[in-house]
Amino acid sequence: MSRQVKVDLKTTSYGERVVFVLPGQASPESFSIAPLTNGISVNDVSWIRDDLSESPAAVDIEKNIDLLSSKLAAVNAQAQAVEGGILFWKERGKVQQTKADDVNKIAGLVVSNLTKLYNQAVKLNVQSQDLKELIDEQKRKLNEISGQGKNRWLVTVSVAGDGVKSGSFKIGYMLRNCGWRPKYKLDAYPDLQQIKFSFEAEIWQGSGQDFKNYDVALATVKQNSRMSPPDLVPWVIKPLEPETSQPKKYARSMMVMESAPMNDSALPPPAPRQVRKSTYSIWELGIKTILAGPARKYAISSENWSSEFTYLARPSRSSDVFVSAKVELREARDYRPGQALVLMEGAVLGKVNFSFSGKEKTAFFGADPLLNAKHKIVSKQSGEKGLFGSKQTYDWDYLITLSNARKNKVMIKVQEPAPRAGDKRIKLVDTSKPEAKIKDNNFEWLVEVDAGQKSEIEYGVKLNAPDDMDIDLGSGN
Repeated sequence: MSRQVKVDLKTTSYGERVVFVLPGQASPESFSIAPLTNGISVNDVSWIRDDLSESPAAVDIEKNIDLLSSKLAAVNAQAQAVEGGILFWKERGKVQQTKADDVNKIAGLVVSNLTKLYNQAVKLNVQSQDLKELIDEQKRKLNEISGQGKNRWLVTVSVAGDGVKSGSFKIGYMLRNCGWRPKYKLDAYPDLQQIKFSFEAEIWQGSGQDFKNYDVALATVKQNSRMSPPDLVPWVIKPLEPETSQPKKYARSMMVMESAPMNDSALPPPAPRQVRKSTYSIWELGIKTILAGPARKYAISSENWSSEFTYLARPSRSSDVFVSAKVELREARDYRPGQALVLMEGAVLGKVNFSFSGKEKTAFFGADPLLNAKHKIVSKQSGEKGLFGSKQTYDWDYLITLSNARKNKVMIKVQEPAPRAGDKRIKLVDTSKPEAKIKDNNFEWLVEVDAGQKSEIEYGVKLNAPDDMDIDLGSGN
């Protein structure tokens, strides 16, 4: 954390000095200072723990806890009074009366008063539970913002002022218990060939004090990144030995940076701006107030991405037809890994892990419920042919049926594994209607299916191999 501050120089019997108050979560050993005013130089730095102060945020929460506790005590007192009334009327109802009129009169009073008192007891019990939950919530918040108790650091800097009464300094220090995580939203609109994308940041800090009107920037430092290149492993050729797995070490880095507080609150805050660095990006949020306590969301960016939507089916594995979108942007993006909410035309599909670095990105949006792809084995035969049965043969015939219940026609890419011969003595012949392309060892078809209609793909594979060869038929078996 770094910031620019302007402070008055205090003259003591030991010379001139300035004092900075750091949150209890700060690491004083990491404190750095550089004078920005001419004529001021820094001599030495010292710090002490101040155990007598309380943060303003903690004081406000303690006041709320005291107020809620008083209300809870009043509700409990009233509940006890109601319990006493209920006990009284229960005992009163047991009194034997000699006259029938008196008995009926007392019975009516007992029923009427007990009904009112029981209703009051229920309401008071609900109020008591609500107040207890509020008090627990306030105590939780107090624990979050207080950090290591309610302490703070007093950092004293000895300076040479050369007659200067005040000066500006740039100070920096590491602050524990703060950070941010990204939150993304991807809303797909295939008919518009568009993805509505939004990026928010959840920021939290437990310093015990609010950062009011600070210029905040978020750094997209990659997680688990190394500080130095890995060592080369010696190339040793020797008999194979069992490997011993070593646990991996992971380092997680989160940064929240701030600079000088701004006083001009009349100006509208600018939109967050991405600044590209050599190895990471910084999102400049502008002037923000980061309150101590739980994480809060801040809008970073929102834009519409022109996308090429395709429908992908792999019928032998699933009857679902999946929606994918390919995005090609003019400028590179650098979105660190985080959780994304995925939607299709405003309907929530679920949450996935998301990251984006570069100009191109392919995203999946689950299965389209109005599209279906069925895979059927029409026939599977095996036999022998040739003189003295010198050959073994296998024939497979398949049928794929694509169904479209949408109101518009769609183009579906269908992929199925194409068999490969693992021996030159194995001969394979495939047929397909419509004709298939072989890409990455897969059959691939592009089939247009009209609205409310079905389309079919027929394909087959024939195999010839020596009779004495044991064959693993793989997925075609």
